[in-house]
Amino acid sequence: MLIASRQKDRLAQRTNVGIHKDDLIFLLHENVFKSIASQGQRKSLLFACKLAEFEILKKVKGFPPILLLDDVFEKLDESRIKNLLKYVCQENVGQVFITDTHADRLENSLSQFGNAVQIIELK
Repeated sequence: MLIASRQKDRLAQRTNVGIHKDDLIFLLHENVFKSIASQGQRKSLLFACKLAEFEILKKVKGFPPILLLDDVFEKLDESRIKNLLKYVCQENVGQVFITDTHADRLENSLSQFGNAVQIIELK
């Protein structure tokens, strides 16, 4: 598929086929999850998949990979945020990068876990 799409990819200046174009379909009680779930539930599933991938890599490699979490506060309620941060800040021994659009919110949320935190603010 990659070879067959090469000319089209060159014209578009991007890859048009491959695993980055795959769409995973999750079912909940025989219903397509993304059609019945709220935005927060969909984002929670995304983070659950990312954390499962993290755990598999940690087990296979023998050490935790760097964990990148983008925009964790968007679309998640306080309970989900607290559970996610508890996992990555207390139960994880690896390095975590978290992005957020509000530095104060991120700092306040992370301060409850007592870990060493460095906030890098881009302006």
